[in-house]
Amino acid sequence: MSTSFDKIIDLALVTVDDYKLVKLYNQSQQGFQQWCDGFLLSAIPNFFQCRQSLEYDTTTRQFVSDLTNTEISILADLWIIEWFDRETQNSAKINALLQTSGSFKTHAASQNLKEKSTYLDGLREKVYQKITDYQLQDISGITF
Repeated sequence: MSTSFDKIIDLALVTVDDYKLVKLYNQSQQGFQQWCDGFLLSAIPNFFQCRQSLEYDTTTRQFVSDLTNTEISILADLWIIEWFDRETQNSAKINALLQTSGSFKTHAASQNLKEKSTYLDGLREKVYQKITDYQLQDISGITF
């Protein structure tokens, strides 16, 4: 049995609380799926260490393989990174930071961006540790 994109995205959305995603879902479930699928498709290459094929069919929105819970969890975490990276790199927020007048506002906005970047770095570290743990579960199957 193959794994649906929805299974991964649903797990990621347990962590993500974004009013824009809720609004998009309420406006168009197809648009919501396309938007979320984009984050997943961007995340897949970052899990190049997966022991199973991550080949997928965008028409059926499914992976060819039946992924394990650990693999689904890793892909969900990578989805979150892709989503949060977009939130952090949002050009409108960066432009507002650069155009803000007054030292307090500029400092607060830059501190916010710094904190988001720090959080994103920590999230990446957590995910790559999870990938390492995943690989070590089958260390005998790793070729050196």
